[in-house]
Amino acid sequence: MIGCHCPVCRSDNPKNKRRRCSLYVQAGGKCLLFDTPPDLREQVLTFGVERVDAVFITHPHADHIFGFDDIRRFSDLQKSHIPVYGSSATVASMRSKFDYVDKPSHSFGGVPRVVFTEMIAPVEIGGARITPVPVIHGEEPVYGFLVEADGKRLAYIPDCSGIPETSFQWLDSLDVMILDGLRPGRHSTHFSIGECVEHLQRIGAERSFLTHLTHHSDHDTLQASLPAGIDVPQDGLTVYLK
Repeated sequence: MIGCHCPVCRSDNPKNKRRRCSLYVQAGGKCLLFDTPPDLREQVLTFGVERVDAVFITHPHADHIFGFDDIRRFSDLQKSHIPVYGSSATVASMRSKFDYVDKPSHSFGGVPRVVFTEMIAPVEIGGARITPVPVIHGEEPVYGFLVEADGKRLAYIPDCSGIPETSFQWLDSLDVMILDGLRPGRHSTHFSIGECVEHLQRIGAERSFLTHLTHHSDHDTLQASLPAGIDVPQDGLTVYLK
């Protein structure tokens, strides 16, 4: 946290060094990116990401999209347009915030070469099936996503203060569930850690993770307080599903 000298911000534990959340999934022979946070360039360089076949945007808030311009490196490397999926409201906002993307005057590689696509139903990317999961973020309807491939199921909901009953149908029999758990205290647009844990226990995935954590939580202290099967991730955590 900028200008903060709390124990977590001053911690020497690398697990307390948190960049803005995003998710990179290799499934069905394809490489899928969920959100493009301001830290995206640093993240992909740190973890050796060299390909992105599709991008899925949960919602167009700055902490989830302001690294979007760095998608241009992938479209340049791959010499192809990359599909970018989101709700109709998200796609409209992306087109407004990144209005230069659709202008034909730029040479290839000068801007991200993408195809914005409104997502109202599941899509198939290679051997992976991605389904939008409607949730509530404050008063805004936003998306989480379900990824299915090779008989495995993973769901990712990074910003959420409520899950409609109709959306729980997509959160059944999961191998991995990643859910917003912002801080110990309540928040108007995010699940608190307690609310997150309650929902994770209801969903009952094989493995569960909190995400979107603030500096209010020390990694090791929080981990020690959580029920079995629910974990605190750290930047660069890799999970293999076989």
